[in-house]
Amino acid sequence: MPMFRPHTALVALALLAAPCVAGAQSTPTGEAPPPSFGAPASAARLQGMTGGTDTHVTNNLNTQESNGTVSENTAKGTYSGANFVGDSAFGNSAGLPTVIQNSGNNVLIQNSTIVNLRMNP
Repeated sequence: MPMFRPHTALVALALLAAPCVAGAQSTPTGEAPPPSFGAPASAARLQGMTGGTDTHVTNNLNTQESNGTVSENTAKGTYSGANFVGDSAFGNSAGLPTVIQNSGNNVLIQNSTIVNLRMNP
């Protein structure tokens, strides 16, 4: 099994999220929107719509398999203290911020993020 490199995974996630963040920014005044997105819908058209207006049923099956193992570990004389995330931790964040916290010892932490993006013409 290949070795997992957290910094490589973080860079890959950042590269994946960068176009999404760039696409979410508005166009400067006077410029037409990118051709792939078409003309924006008017406020009057959007006024009566909600997230439940789409009557098309799409079933997405997302799975992630994480098979980590921790065995025969010992921890002696360790200290496990408080674990805090400050109120401004995500103040200027963009993309998909994630926090994984651990206040224990000999713990295997596995995390997965699945992003579904559906763009309709």
